[in-house]
Amino acid sequence: MTKTKKKNKKEKPLENETGESKSNIIKAVVLSIFDENGPAPKIYWPHDLDESAGLLIAMKTISLLMGDATYQNGIGTEGVNYFGILPFPDLKLNGLTYFFLIPEVKARGKALAATITVLIDEENKVFFYENMKYLRIIIDKAATQIQSNKQHSEREIILDEIREELFEFANELKDPFSTRRQIKILLTGLDRAGKSSFMYGIRRKYSEIIKSMPTKGVERSEENIFEEQNSQISIWDLGGQKKYRERYLEQSKVYLYNIDLMFFFIDIQDVERIDEALNLFRTILKTIIELDEFPPIVVCLSKFDPDIKGSKEIFKNLEIIADAIQENSDKFFIKIFQTSIFDHWSLITAYSFGLSQLSPNRELFRNQLKRFAKKTNSQAILLLNENGIILSNFSKTDVSGRVFEISAPHFQTLYKTFKEFKLLEQDFIVSSGFINKTNKVIFKKITVGKYNLYLLLFLEKSLDIEKIEKNLPDFSKNLVDIIHTYI
Repeated sequence: MTKTKKKNKKEKPLENETGESKSNIIKAVVLSIFDENGPAPKIYWPHDLDESAGLLIAMKTISLLMGDATYQNGIGTEGVNYFGILPFPDLKLNGLTYFFLIPEVKARGKALAATITVLIDEENKVFFYENMKYLRIIIDKAATQIQSNKQHSEREIILDEIREELFEFANELKDPFSTRRQIKILLTGLDRAGKSSFMYGIRRKYSEIIKSMPTKGVERSEENIFEEQNSQISIWDLGGQKKYRERYLEQSKVYLYNIDLMFFFIDIQDVERIDEALNLFRTILKTIIELDEFPPIVVCLSKFDPDIKGSKEIFKNLEIIADAIQENSDKFFIKIFQTSIFDHWSLITAYSFGLSQLSPNRELFRNQLKRFAKKTNSQAILLLNENGIILSNFSKTDVSGRVFEISAPHFQTLYKTFKEFKLLEQDFIVSSGFINKTNKVIFKKITVGKYNLYLLLFLEKSLDIEKIEKNLPDFSKNLVDIIHTYI
């Protein structure tokens, strides 16, 4: 193991007024590189880091990157970078890892796989979630510097600087030791825009949709993606009537502050109020900008029911709304969905996309699905939890991905029905006749740690169950590491 030389620069963590070190939350910082001898920790703090611990960190973090097609083909280093939170249970640590490539002409693929990993105690892992935006900036800056500085001594200085910057950042936090991540999701829009019905539809409480009344004030509920998760997800359904809109805009520091995700609903059939809805959208954006809030935003064009999809007026309204939203969204990441309570999957797709934006591991999930697709000759893959929420997806083309998303809930229902009536000899179902005789769809239940998940695969060539079964153990093993810290 290559050790850094000790610097004259002090390594004593910063202290608060009581003498207690807040920056002690940072337990280690490791730069790992895959060279001719394999993955190894090249520079690390503390300098007396156990050798076996360093090797474990290097091997685990880099293994999730190796095999990426862009890297193997040597096309370039752009786009091959992923942030993720990984557990290291043997060390009782959690690591925020950044995967990137260092240009190197002599290396395979003309690049070296590398990771920067910041580690903290398991019980403090919420520190990563709560401060992800700022930590990413610090780590990404260091990675960029490492890519252009090839000397070992230069990289030592960069790692020293990132450590000091992390110490300083942790020291300035009021409470960096929260035990659980707090997530706030807003449902906003005019009254009768379909906010409450959206959540009833997601949860398949269809009888509640019929008897639901307009939301008065704000209604709060909790969301659980998994039985055990690192976060407490609170959904705030804000009443859309004028008096309630005025209240939450006037008291924006209560209702619109500290938002992690926002859903905004526009009733596509309420033509006379579209301008009013867009004005509310602009006002909310202006308000949260003033609060220095920039959450991802999912815009749901609700009540896009099957019987009106061919309407020229509705299509024109869609274009008007899309243009208006784009004009006001330069500071935000915004995604538009067309939803209907009569199309359950339209609700699930929009909701799943929003939730995925909360996961620091979304890039890692997609990378794992991409690799599995290559090994199994799959054109598209969906990964779902038991409630049908899409945890991640990958498709080679937009068309196959869209068709696949639409068909997923039908396969899940079919699978559960067959399973209930004991009609399955094995834990999967196979369907054929898509496009041509060689294309097949497989819906398969898999076990990832303590969770039952579902894979939907669209195979390009003839069915090869053995190839899928052969690659599933490694695929599931990698998912265990990143699903533990999904959200």
